[in-house]
Amino acid sequence: MARRGRLSDSRYRLSYLYAAIGALLLVAAFALLYPVRHTTGFADELRIGIGANLIDLTLAVLVLQPLVLYLSRNAVRRRNRLDYRAVIGRIETADDRVDLWKHWTGLLEGPHRARFTETVRGALDRGVRFRIMLTDPSSRDAAERARQVAPTDAITAIRQNIERLDHFVAELPARHRPGFQVRISATGPAHAFYRVDDWLTYGIFRDRRVSESSQREVRVRGDLGELALEAFENRWNGVGLRTLTDHYRMRLRVTVHDDTSEYELRYVVHDGEHWVNVNPSALPHAFHPDHRVTTPDDGATHWTLVPATRETLERVTALYTAKYGPGEGPVLLRLAAPDPSRITPASPPPGDQP
Repeated sequence: MARRGRLSDSRYRLSYLYAAIGALLLVAAFALLYPVRHTTGFADELRIGIGANLIDLTLAVLVLQPLVLYLSRNAVRRRNRLDYRAVIGRIETADDRVDLWKHWTGLLEGPHRARFTETVRGALDRGVRFRIMLTDPSSRDAAERARQVAPTDAITAIRQNIERLDHFVAELPARHRPGFQVRISATGPAHAFYRVDDWLTYGIFRDRRVSESSQREVRVRGDLGELALEAFENRWNGVGLRTLTDHYRMRLRVTVHDDTSEYELRYVVHDGEHWVNVNPSALPHAFHPDHRVTTPDDGATHWTLVPATRETLERVTALYTAKYGPGEGPVLLRLAAPDPSRITPASPPPGDQP
């Protein structure tokens, strides 16, 4: 609302300025022409001059001005790199919105991280809204991007970005959290995307090169800017995106006979199926032959936890490591619909055998 008010005041000031300039020009023309009004041929010369000026004005208004506005609206400035300090500088003066869509961003790395997070806090105090969308490090798109930019460790960079955002959000005051939204997508971006108010830059993904090395700066209200913004909006409002909380944890209720326990477990998705790490909290219930599993959003549906073959387990463990990083060995079980005729209960890990 404040921004719209400032824009309206600015338009009124420009209108008054144009009116004053027009009045000044009329007064100057009258002062120059009045003394020579009795000159021979004055009326004819005046009509010719006014007619020529009207033709020039018509051409300017109907042809030249729309052409100049079109070229300005769709101007593209190409850059060989993204200046993170300049992006942060724009955020320092932003008063409406900041959008970011990347596999991972250098704003959360190295020398830029401290200044970026401090600038974001100041922008949130001014009412600026942030939308940040990064790629799930365990997704196929993240693996493909890692292959493209090797030897850069893209998976670690993505994971660290998400961890730092999660830490940053946890430190934000409650009043600021609705204005700072982060979503994790299994589908990578169509192009690198940074938007601050009416300024937008996007980068092209290429093999062996990070997107910051090839940038196009455009106006949000231009044709290219509108296309880039539409792609962002469609993905932001699409299906399959997760908040930071949903990215890291999955809530399950495990019931054995009349004993029900609720857990928030780390998990990974492989081929559309969820694999949860039951180590260590859910081990006692997960390997009980009579266990049943429900999730809070579909309490009427029962699931069961099923072990994997060695080949599948190796792949799922690699995805889990990509998402959470190396650490203690997870015990990963697949969340599946129960089928007693085909599914055998999971066996405890070797160290838990009686």
